[in-house]
Amino acid sequence: MQSSPINGTVSAHLARSLVGAMTGADTGRLARLPDLAAEVLDNDLSRISTPSLVTVWENLVLMEPRTLIGPLVLEDSPIGTFGIWDYLITTGPTLRDSLTQAVDLIAALGDPAAEKLIVEDDGPHFTVRHATGSWGPDVVQAVDLFALSLFLTRARAATGRHVIPSRVTITHRPPPRARQLAGFFGTDRIHFDAPYNSISFGEDDVRAPLPKAQPGMDRLLAHHAELVLAASRPVRQWSDRFRTVLTAAFQEDNVSLENVAHRLATSPRTLQRRLAENGTTWRAQVESVRHEHTMELLRSTDLPLQSIAGRVGYSDVRTLRRAVRRWEGQAPREVRAGALS
Repeated sequence: MQSSPINGTVSAHLARSLVGAMTGADTGRLARLPDLAAEVLDNDLSRISTPSLVTVWENLVLMEPRTLIGPLVLEDSPIGTFGIWDYLITTGPTLRDSLTQAVDLIAALGDPAAEKLIVEDDGPHFTVRHATGSWGPDVVQAVDLFALSLFLTRARAATGRHVIPSRVTITHRPPPRARQLAGFFGTDRIHFDAPYNSISFGEDDVRAPLPKAQPGMDRLLAHHAELVLAASRPVRQWSDRFRTVLTAAFQEDNVSLENVAHRLATSPRTLQRRLAENGTTWRAQVESVRHEHTMELLRSTDLPLQSIAGRVGYSDVRTLRRAVRRWEGQAPREVRAGALS
């Protein structure tokens, strides 16, 4: 089965909220991420790459290294901040129905490939479990606490009451400000070093009718959320932008690590690191684009081989011939003959 095109992406609402929390922080690391540009974040149908969002989390953690940044982000995030996903939680018949639907449609907010959510309903307790990707430990902790806090703040908004969870479990060790976390959740029943992250609500809280519920509205919003997901489009990945810039450099006969790094608003060293993060190298990418460019010139033009060699960065025709033989198992003239036939 083909994976969903939104796997590996998050909603613009989520990215916009987290980027907004960085006001006053050094956002230099974000400048090189095309899917965090203002025009992208302002488009509710944009899907931001998860690696870009992880970079935002890294900056948030660095900005406030000894604070509970996950819960803090939500202090200024009223209902509506996260788009239609927020309203899925406030319009169901009960909190149990609303949370279940919100978990089923987590793709409307986060990355369905990275965020793993499970609902457990054993009668006395209604529990939402959460796990995220294998990022850096500080980022994972921030995301986990954000997710648990998100379900709590939305439960309180949906019920119109200061709901207190019956139990919270966290896989991480107690943070330096564990008392602050207890104050946020409103309970000391927080278990650290647990086997999984979870937040549980009592039966009275999850089964009582929600004050803003309207018959059928939850189903209507769920259908609309599915339509929004179908219309959403992921913004180009960083690797796609890099290939575009490198190809342009070839066409302008200005292929160098320094030139391409400058066009991407980064340093040569950082560019090499980003390539390594994507499982490749500068040399491999140059060779790949050189191959593509050479084949295009051979098949679509009648330029002399000497000219083609110069355009793709080779010093002489002999080097070009060896490269074409290595790539295609044919001589350049045979490649051209095949294209003509």
